[in-house]
Amino acid sequence: MTVSIVLCAYNPRPDWLHDAVASVLADEAELELVVVDDGSDVPVAEVLHDVDDPRVRHVRIEHGGLSRARNAGIRAARGEYVRFADADDLVTPHGTSALLALADAHTVTYGATELCDEAMGPYGVKRSSLAGWVAEDCLLYRFDVVHTSMLFPRDVLEQVGEFDTELRQCQDWDFVLRACEVAPVHGTDEIVTRYRRHGSSTSANVVRALEFESKVVDRYFARHPEQAGTRLEREARAKLLLVRARVARARREQLRLAVTALRLAPGRTLREVLGR
Repeated sequence: MTVSIVLCAYNPRPDWLHDAVASVLADEAELELVVVDDGSDVPVAEVLHDVDDPRVRHVRIEHGGLSRARNAGIRAARGEYVRFADADDLVTPHGTSALLALADAHTVTYGATELCDEAMGPYGVKRSSLAGWVAEDCLLYRFDVVHTSMLFPRDVLEQVGEFDTELRQCQDWDFVLRACEVAPVHGTDEIVTRYRRHGSSTSANVVRALEFESKVVDRYFARHPEQAGTRLEREARAKLLLVRARVARARREQLRLAVTALRLAPGRTLREVLGR
C-alpha cells in the first residue's frame, strides 16, 4: 500500500524545509511525497533542487492559502492512504510505517505528537487513547490529536471532502472532526510527528483562532440538526467559552465567560474547572 504524504509550503525557511523533506523520505514505507508550492516567491522546486528522489513530486499553484494547497495535494495524491506534513515540522523515522501498520481502508489511524520549541527541543507530548467513533469527543476537545499525526484512507477522504477554504484558522480541527463523523479511529502511543512551535505558527495566534472555533461548532450542528439544542451543544458552547476564558487578559472577562459557561452546562463546566 502506498502512502501519499502531502507537504504544503509557502515561502518556507530552506533549512527547515530540507529537514522536513528528509524526515519524510527516511521512512521505509512505500510512499510518495507531494510537495505543494502555494505560490512561493522562489519556487519550492528550486529550493529543493538538490533533492534527487523519484518519490518526490512538485505541484505549484497560485497562492491561495493552506487549505487550498492541501486540497490541491489531495487531488494530486495517488496513494491508497494520505498523510499531511508541514514544512517546518519533522516526521519521525518510522512514524508513517507505524500508522500504516494499524491501517485499514475504513479506519483513521493516529499517533502521538512531540511538541518542540523552535530549535526542536522537546517540551511535551500530545497523545490520546481513544478508539472507535469519537466525533463527540473531538467536538468537545477530548480527542487531542494533531492532524499531521493521522493517516487517512482514500475512502474516508472521499467522504470527508476538502479542507474548508473559508476557515483561515481551525481548518485542521474542522477536517479531523468531519473525518471522525464518517470513520472510526485507532491509535498508537508511538510518537510519529515532531511539531515545531515558533512565533509565526498559525496555532500560536490563539485569540484570533477563537472566532473560527465558533464557526467549526456552528457547522457541526448545521450538519447534525437533530443534535441542536441538546446537552451536547450546550457542552460544546460552554467549552468554547472556557477556552476564551483561558486566554482572556482581564480577570473580570475570565469570570464572565466562566459564569456563562456554568449556566450553559453546569456539570461539565465544574469538571473542566476542577480538572476532572
